[in-house]
Order: sequence, then structure tokens, then C-alpha cells
Amino acid sequence: MIPAHLRRTATTAALALALAVLGACGGPSESELLASAKELIAQQDLKGAAVQLKAVLQKQPQNGEARFLLGRTLLDGGDAVAAVVELDRAHDLKYGDDQVLPVLAKALLASGQTKKVTDLYGQQALSEPRAAAELKATVAVAYLVQGKAERSEAALNQALTADPSNPSARLLMARLTAGKGDTRDALAQVEALLKDDPKRREAWLLKAELLWVGQGDADAGRKAFEQALVVDPRYVQAHSGLATLLLQRGQVDAFKARVAEMKKVLPGHPDTRFYEAQVALLDKDYRSARAIVQQLLKARRAGPRTLQLAAAIEMLDGSTLQAQRYLTEALDLAPGQTGARRLLAEAYLRAGDPDKAVSTLAPLVEGSSPDADALALTAEAYLHSGDVRKAESFFKRAVRVDPDSTKARTALALTQISGGNTGVGFSELESIASGDRASTYADLALISARVRRNEIPEALKAVDGLQRKMPDAVLPHYLRGRLLAQRGDHAGARASLQKAVSIDPVYFPAVAALAGLDLLDKKPEDARGRYTALLEREPKNPRAMLALAELRYAAGAKPEEILSLLVDAVKSNPAEAAPRVALIDYYLTRQDSKGANEAAAAAIAALPDDLLVLDAVGRAQLAAGNTQQAIATLGKAAAAQPGAAQPQLRLADAFMAAKDYESARRSLRRALEVSPRLLAAQRGLVVVALNAGRPAEALEVARSVQKERPSEAAGWQMQADAQMVQRDWSGAIASMREVLKRGGPTEAANRTYELYLAAGRGGDADQFAAGWMKDHPGDVRFLFQAGVSRMVQRDLAGAEKVFRQVLALRPDDPQATNNVAWLMVQQGKPGALELAERAQRLAPTQAQPMDTLASALAAQGQLDKALDWQRKAIAAEPANSALRLGLARLLIQQGEKASARDELEKLSRLGPGFAGQAEVARLLKTL
Repeated sequence: MIPAHLRRTATTAALALALAVLGACGGPSESELLASAKELIAQQDLKGAAVQLKAVLQKQPQNGEARFLLGRTLLDGGDAVAAVVELDRAHDLKYGDDQVLPVLAKALLASGQTKKVTDLYGQQALSEPRAAAELKATVAVAYLVQGKAERSEAALNQALTADPSNPSARLLMARLTAGKGDTRDALAQVEALLKDDPKRREAWLLKAELLWVGQGDADAGRKAFEQALVVDPRYVQAHSGLATLLLQRGQVDAFKARVAEMKKVLPGHPDTRFYEAQVALLDKDYRSARAIVQQLLKARRAGPRTLQLAAAIEMLDGSTLQAQRYLTEALDLAPGQTGARRLLAEAYLRAGDPDKAVSTLAPLVEGSSPDADALALTAEAYLHSGDVRKAESFFKRAVRVDPDSTKARTALALTQISGGNTGVGFSELESIASGDRASTYADLALISARVRRNEIPEALKAVDGLQRKMPDAVLPHYLRGRLLAQRGDHAGARASLQKAVSIDPVYFPAVAALAGLDLLDKKPEDARGRYTALLEREPKNPRAMLALAELRYAAGAKPEEILSLLVDAVKSNPAEAAPRVALIDYYLTRQDSKGANEAAAAAIAALPDDLLVLDAVGRAQLAAGNTQQAIATLGKAAAAQPGAAQPQLRLADAFMAAKDYESARRSLRRALEVSPRLLAAQRGLVVVALNAGRPAEALEVARSVQKERPSEAAGWQMQADAQMVQRDWSGAIASMREVLKRGGPTEAANRTYELYLAAGRGGDADQFAAGWMKDHPGDVRFLFQAGVSRMVQRDLAGAEKVFRQVLALRPDDPQATNNVAWLMVQQGKPGALELAERAQRLAPTQAQPMDTLASALAAQGQLDKALDWQRKAIAAEPANSALRLGLARLLIQQGEKASARDELEKLSRLGPGFAGQAEVARLLKTL
């Protein structure tokens, strides 16, 4: 036995000798490592090949062939994102396009970057036919995923022209054939390909999908997936397809076993981790599921389905905004992802934005092959928004697309109700709803039908049935709350809505409904607290931020505070249209065209194709007098919505502003082509005809509306408008009397009152007003507008008398108080100053009471104080040029002619945009 110290010496010597030998030979050369990697690739040892290729690149980072082979190996091993990185480098190193680009395009496609594939390679030409065919086939698949079928077919034809036998192109042809509904022919094409190449794993994969999805034969599909795995046990797509099949069939144990097998053969692979996250979700281990998905996202493995899974986890955790962001990103990568689109619509519904849900689902419900589930979800969105008629319409459409027994019976019942056979229809609906314990389809249809008929007790009973099926869901409690509020049971409504919010604290419709009840109870701070609480959970929730701004506006908050809230909403949600539109609209309400146009410019730069933004920008341009820009903007919006009437109405407004009456008429006619009985378009035609000096044409439209709607007031109102332009006061009064007979609103009564005044029949006007108030005691709106009409007629004493009637009904009304004070100032009556001060106290942040107070002070000779209040009024409403004109008058009275001239010249520079230019010119001549 060798002594220990000699053993140590011998070991040391041997190690030294080995190191010396290694140092002498230097290990395998780069060419040897590359050759070894190629052999390993041929043997399907992708992991070993990757090790060898990385060793080459450590020694030769600029080796283009090694980069290419490593990228292709990573792609074949299922790591598409890493493959893209290496293939990009190979391309940068000028390795041949014919070799790199077909594989790089496949890697981009596999990583979900379909748009990048089409953007980069849609027009790319390659010299080698097989390479060109392979690239064009991949481009065709990318177009298909984006839902661009025509471009996909064009690219496919280019691929087959380059190489008719190309397997990728032949597989895609089979896919397109299946997409047209001919699954049998598609299967025949795949079988022919497998006969030529039985080890073509992609063909086995497509066969599995066609059998499972196309023919509904999940067992045969499963066998084809398994055969693909026989050909290549590490084939990621086959593992994924088989896992998805098992999960969708509810075979949870088999699904978990498949994921366990993936962990053995593909440990750490993104797809393996993806399904591990789904296993965690099934086990309700949300923390682990989120941790896995976040790892995938951080490692830039964020394909569309990973983003969709991340969104599902966020929704389970109550974070609908984050879910929306993930799903929006998923749809940016793959616009044709039906599941992601439906889930995004559900997220919008949960966040209380049914309009966005409807627009998100639009691509799935339009066209010749609408998606039945999307139609049903659209119906639910309309139910959330309270549009019962449209909800019922979409329920019926869903049934026509997918006439299974339950839905077909539901549609038949709805049809019977619509046809007047209500007893049988409702009995059948109730029977379906109670008998189908799994689906809520009939329950929602029953609720919508009851609400449409205003049968609240029966609707509440149907909601009870819905709740039994959805005990932990927010919707039944929300619907019950709305129905109870509609019935006047505010306490019951509040209890139901609070239950809804306790289930889902960020469900905006319930929060907003509770805030509405708070306002009815005159508790604005409670309403404000609800939105604040929601924002604590979701600090960037745009609807809550806008609701808070609206509350503060209603409370008379300073403009700076409201603008701050709106600007914060825009900054927090730069890709959202609603905050930008709200900001533009707020500037417009303040007559701040400069602010509106700055906000509009920012909005159009951020969201150039958003239809809501285009509409708001067009309105801002109109307000600023930029009619041609407005026509261009609103024309773009109208062209993008050929089937919508509203954009044509907006465009007609722009043409009217430009005095292009013929173009306005065409736009209105287009609106009527879309919606033949659209009153807004018919009214527009009357206005156009009157402005164009064609009253006979206006009367013709009015009489056609009377025939269409004999029991309605609209046609008579239009006739009165035409007669007013012709100064036919008696005829107009008679027409307005017909409007009132048909239940015309307060506005119609005010119009009748104005006509009596215009005809010089003041006594008749007073008599009419007395009769109206006798029949409608407490109608302050009528009295207020009657007072305004007297002011327009310069009947100051008569106007004061009417506004004092308003104050008798509403002693603390700030507008009426201000108007009486102003009228007293104009008439030189005593007591005007005290009343003006009271008006200012009632509305401390509003400009008009400050303006009146300044006038009252000036009338008392207190010019210093008057100027102070006038400047405060301008600070409160800086875009109101009339206030600056008032300031100029006060400065003239004070003897400050230079300052007055400065103000007047500023107003003069506004040109026709300011209606008081004649007075400005008159005052300038006095200086």
C-alpha cells in the first residue's frame, strides 16, 4: 500500500501531467466543434449540439454559420425567442439570406411576432426557390393569424409558384382549405403529404387539429398528436396541442400527466412552464401560477397565449386594468386571437365599460361568419349598459349562428314574445332557464325581455334564478340593484349594489350606481369617497378618474382642479381615448378653443385612428373655426365607419359651418341610407334647407316625418321651424300647439312662448305661461327659459318678474339670483349690489356672478372693487372674451385708457371668432 504522503505526491504529479497534456493539445478546434455539433443535430441531440455551438461562439463570436445553426437548433428545441436573437445576429454577420431568413421568419412567427414577419418579409425576395417558398409560406401563415385571408392566399400562391412540392406551403394550403369549411379535402391533402413523408411531424400535428377541431373527433386527434410525438418526442407543439386537448375535455389527471412528461423531456421550456402555470391554476395555487407567468414575461417569453394566461390570473386577482393591458398587447401581436378578444371584452365588462366590450367584440360579430359566443357576450354587454333592445337582438343572432337546443328554444321564445304571444313565450323562457342549470343564456334573455316591458317584479324574480346559478358572481347583485333603483327602492338598491362591490371592489358599474344614489341623497362626499376607494385599488382606472372629475365639476370646483384631474387621467392612460376626449370636451365647455386644440393635437398624435378621438378633434377644430380641417378629420372618421350614421351627422355639421349646404345634404342623406328613420338626420335636412333658402323643401321633409310618425311631435316641430324662418308666426304657433298636444316637452312650451313674444303678443305669452304653470306647477326650467326669452327681447322688467317667480320656487338658485341682480343693475334699481353679492356667495367659483358683481359695484361708483372682481371673473373663465370686453369698459370708466386700449386690441385680433367686434370697434374710436 502506498503511504498517504506518497499518494498525494503521485496524484499531484498526475494532475500536473494531465494539465500539461491539455495545454499542449489545446482541445478541439472550432471546425471540429462545428462538425461535432452538426452530427449531434443529425442525431436530434439538440441540447448537446447547442453546447458545442456555444463553445464555438465563445472562441469565434463572429462565426455566422455557428450563430445560424445555434438559432435553428434553439428553434427546433422550442425556444423561439432565443432563436430570434441568434438568427438576427447571423443575419447581421451577413450569413446567407437564403439560409437565415426562412428560419428567422419561422422563429418570429413561433414567438408570436406575426406583424413583424409580414412587415419585414412580406415583400422579401430570395434567389433559391426552396428558400423563397419556405419564407413565403411562413409569411402566409403570419397573415392568416392576423386575419388577413386575401394576403395570406397571395403569399401562399407565391410559395407554391417557387416550389410546388414545398411541405410548408402544402400544409398551409390544407389549413386554408379547412378554414373554408372543407375539412375532408384538407385531411386528404395532409394524408398525401404524410404518404410522401411519414416522418413530417408538422403534418401529424395538422392532422390532429383537423380531426379534433374540424371533425370533433377528439380521440382520433389525440392519437395523431401522440404519433407526432413518436416522430419527435421533443416536439413542443404536439405536446402543447395534446395538453390543450386534454384540458378542454376536462381530463385533468391526463392533462397533469402530460405536463409531467413535458417536464421530463422539455424541462424549463417556456411551453412546459406555461402548462405548469395552468396546473397551478387548477390547483388554485394562484401565487405559483403568477410567479411562473411573471418569469416567462421577464424572460421575454411573452407570446399571445402567455399574455392571455397572465391576464386571466390578474382578473382572478381583481386587477382588471392590468388584465386589459396584457390582452391588448396579446391582440397587438396576434389580432386574430379569438379567445384573447373575448377575454378582453369580459375584462372591460368587469371594469364597467360595456361600450369598449362591444367595440372589442365587433370583429367577431361582423361579417358573414360571426362567432356565437361573441354574439352572446355582446348581448350581455348591452344588458350591462341598459340597452335591452340591442341585447335581445344579439341573443337572437347568437342562436341563428349556433342553433343548439337550448339557444334555439330561447330564440323561439323571444320571437313569440316579440310577436305578442307573451304568455307562451315567457312560460317557455322560464322553463328553459330553470331546466338548464349549467347555462345562464336563457336567464339573461328572460331578464332583458322583462326589463324591456318594464315588468320589474318579474325581472327581479328572474334575477333570483340567475343568482342561484351564479352565487359568487357580481352580475346578479348589480342587476338587482339597478332594478330596485328603477322601482324607487333606494335602500334595497343600495344593499344589492354594496353586495356587488363587496364581491368585486373594482366593478365600476356598481360603484357608479352607488355614487349616483349618494348624489340623490345629497351626499356628494360619499360619492367621491367611493371613486377614491376604487382608485386606491386601481390608481390608473380611467373611468373612476373621469367620474371624480365630473363630480368635482358638478360641485363647482375650480377649473385648475378639474383640469389637473383630467390631465392626470390622460397621463395615466395615454393609450385610452376616453380621458383625452373628456379633456377636449372640458376645454370646449369653457370656450377655451386654444386649450381644446392643444389637447386635440396631442390626442390625434397618440391615437391617430381612434374614432372617438377623431370625433372630438373634429369638434375642437369646428369650435376654433378651422372648418376645412374639421371636414378632413370628420371625413376620415365617417369613411372608417361606412355603416354608421352618427359620423355622417358630425360631418354634416362641419359642412354646415363651411356653408357648403349641398355637401351637408349629401352627408345627411347617407346617414338616412344607414338609418332611414333617423330623426337627427331628418332635422338636419330641415336646417340645411332653411339655411340654403329652400323653406318649401324643409316643409316637405317635415310633412314626410308627420306621415311616418303621426302620433309623435317631431314632424310638427320641424314644420314650426320652417314657418318661423318665413316669419309665419301664426302658423308656427299652431304647429307648436300640435307639438304640445303630442306630449311635447318643456322646450316646446318655451318655443311656443317665444313665438308669442316674436309675434308681438306679449299678453298671449303671459296667458300661455300661466296656463302652462297651472298644468305643470314647479316647472322651473320653463320659467327660467321664459325669463331668458324676455331678456333677449330686452324686456328687462318682464324678465325680472319671471326670474323672481323662479326664486319663489328656488330661493337659493345661483343663476336666477344672478340674473335678477343683473337685470336690476341694468334698470338702475336699488338693492342690486346686495343681490349680486348673494349670487356670488351662492356660486363662489363661477365667473358670471363675479361679472355681475363688478357691474353692480361700478354702478355704485366703486370702480377699484369692480375692476378687482372683473379680473377675478376673467381668471375663473379666461377664454370668455365677453368678460374682457367688460373689463375694457370698466377701465374706460376708471380713466385707464391705455390699459383699456390693450384689452380692446387683444379682442380685435380675435377677428370674427368674437361676436362683439362691432362694440370693440366703437369703444376703440372713443379712446
